[in-house]
Amino acid sequence: MLSYFIIILVCITLVGSVSFYISYTTMAKQAESASLLLVQQIEKNMDNDFHSKRNLLLAAYNEQSYIDGINLYPELSDRERFQFRQRIGDLYLKSFNVTPIRDFIRFQIYYSTGELLSSSDGSGLRDASQVSHAEWFRSTVAKDGEVFFSGYIPEAERADGDEAAYFSAIMIRDFSNPVRFMIVRAEYRSEIFNSIGRNEGLSEHSSILILDEGNRVVYASGDSHAYASEPALMDLINGNRGRFWNDTAGGEQLVSYMRSGYSGWKAVLVIPKADIFGSLDVIKSTVIWTAVSAFVITLIISFLFGQRITKPILHLYKSVNRIKRGDFSARVEVKRLDEIGRIAMNFNAMQEELRQLIETRYVNQIKLQEAELAMLYSQINPHFLYNTLDSIRAMSDYYQVKEISGMAESLADIFRYNTKNKNEVVTLQEELVQIDAYMSIQKIRFEDKIHYDQQIGEELVGLPLLKMTLQPLVENAVFHGIERKRGKGTITTAARQEDEFIVLTVKDDGVGIPDKRLAGIRASLRPPLLQAGHELNEARMGIGIQNVYSRYALRCGPRFQFRIDSKEGAGTEITLLIPIDKLADSEKSEFLTKQVEIMNRP
Repeated sequence: MLSYFIIILVCITLVGSVSFYISYTTMAKQAESASLLLVQQIEKNMDNDFHSKRNLLLAAYNEQSYIDGINLYPELSDRERFQFRQRIGDLYLKSFNVTPIRDFIRFQIYYSTGELLSSSDGSGLRDASQVSHAEWFRSTVAKDGEVFFSGYIPEAERADGDEAAYFSAIMIRDFSNPVRFMIVRAEYRSEIFNSIGRNEGLSEHSSILILDEGNRVVYASGDSHAYASEPALMDLINGNRGRFWNDTAGGEQLVSYMRSGYSGWKAVLVIPKADIFGSLDVIKSTVIWTAVSAFVITLIISFLFGQRITKPILHLYKSVNRIKRGDFSARVEVKRLDEIGRIAMNFNAMQEELRQLIETRYVNQIKLQEAELAMLYSQINPHFLYNTLDSIRAMSDYYQVKEISGMAESLADIFRYNTKNKNEVVTLQEELVQIDAYMSIQKIRFEDKIHYDQQIGEELVGLPLLKMTLQPLVENAVFHGIERKRGKGTITTAARQEDEFIVLTVKDDGVGIPDKRLAGIRASLRPPLLQAGHELNEARMGIGIQNVYSRYALRCGPRFQFRIDSKEGAGTEITLLIPIDKLADSEKSEFLTKQVEIMNRP
């Protein structure tokens, strides 16, 4: 279920991120392209309006007498000057009235000396020196016949309640006389820009700015003072055209602008980022709800699909645990034919084979050993054996033959230990007593040929061992090691405790074992269930080693370790690592009996 969640989360996050990124970049490009087209259209509309207004300012060129009057004005009498001013004023009144302009306010006509020649409403500066030194006057002269547009009208030139937003001015002169000229100046409201600002293609919070050549705000569809107070924004608006993203206190904005090649003014469009990418919120909401829906669906599918997979696996797991506890009658119910069903069928088949293996191999071996042991017991009468050995010992005492007496006594102790002691687990001390009895007999046989040494501390004599652990190993050392050696030999029995293990060592310096035979002995040391069909050959390796290994392998499992090291001519060393806790639990001795009882249950 966690895997499904992670996969779904990664997929939805990836799809959502990619979709959002593609939508974001696409919308950004479209918004940038559309904003440039929009400012281009605004700039064209503004230029068309300025062209029409320029044509009105050129009315004096329609009749040569006006140009002649300009050239001769300083030489004219007062009466003639008055008549010229009347005529030039009437000309422009007629011009602006014949072609009505809804945002027109007034016009003023000044001579080259700064003298006011005419005014449509009687306004205008009377101080010729002030006019001739005004910035707009010099700028108009510098245009040399081109129209000068400006959005800057000083407060001194404004009347009370003046609505003038900008003005246009042009120099009228005879091209052969550049010194004498007049300047016609017309002032306008911002009506044309208001109509542009009501463009239907603009978003709710978008703004249009019109900047003059000095980057002064002539018009703003929003708060013109707010934009005028942002010099950093005005500094970024340079060049003929461009677009950029501007980060302000109110949020990020897309700014697109285009400069008019005719007037030098700039049309600027400011669109808040929220207006451009507002639709992306829908995508975000869609992705979130899709993720929630996917998680819910995944939860349901995971629960249903997971149950279908995990339930039979858990049932199989419980069956394995029952086998682990020793119940070989457990079977897995097969209700499906998929991979899990085939595993269950193979598991049942494996159980059956294991059960048959235990019954036919392992149990039969136990029964065979029990039958052989019973036969051995039936052939030997312990009381008769003990009485006979006691008689031999008594006769040897009578005839003062100590060797016979000691041998008979040791042999009686050995038989008594093997036949009367029914406990499988004994102490190390009991094993050592039997080894001493056995070695006393061998010393009588071989006199001083065999030297026996024990390297065992007193604190270890109480440790548990299986009965008949050391005696078979010592016997092998005597018969297969020292007896075949020329000269004397030593057999050493050592014991020590390492953590939870008893480490037993039986070492001799006898003839050793050839490499090929040693490899065969090591290969034969396998768990009892794997020894099917293997016959013990005393001449080849002896019963003792494999018997000791098999009993400990049954009792202690894989934790038990058995090592045999030998070199021909140098001797043999056998080491046992026995887990103490496995031997401390006396109930372990009933393991095989319990298995048989479980398998025979109905």
